[in-house]
Formats: sequence, structure tokens, C-alpha cells
Amino acid sequence: DRFVKIFKESVLSINASGNIIVIKTLSGCGNAAGEAIDTSDFPTIIGSIAGDNTVFLVIDAPENVSSLVEQFNQLLK
Repeated sequence: DRFVKIFKESVLSINASGNIIVIKTLSGCGNAAGEAIDTSDFPTIIGSIAGDNTVFLVIDAPENVSSLVEQFNQLLK
């Protein structure tokens, strides 16, 4: 899938706190990584904001964050 490839090639790090996930990307790739997430099926994501090199995700509940981070990490492999 094209969006998985974009995500895989642009993400540098994934960190979480509470019900928020912050994804750091290569410079200029935040919007592309955000679009890859937005077009995928992640029902626990309430919303996202993408900047130049960062994607900010709000998750519906803190208990869903670790599994979502794991899913993202699996995409990076």
C-alpha cells in the first residue's frame, strides 16, 4: 500500500502520553504521514493534526494508546 510505504519511509519516532501520540517525521513529511494515518482504518483515533515534521494524534482512551503505538511500530518494520 502506498500510504504504508510513505509512513514507513518518513517516520523517525513515535511517543505517547495519556491519550496523545506524537509522531516525529523527516522534515516536510508530517502531512504525508498524517494523510497515511487518516486514510487508514484506526477507529480509536479521534483526530489528527499534522505539521511540517510532526503528527499529533488524539486517541479516544488512554488504554487504547499502547496497542495503537504497537500497530504503528509494526508498520515501520
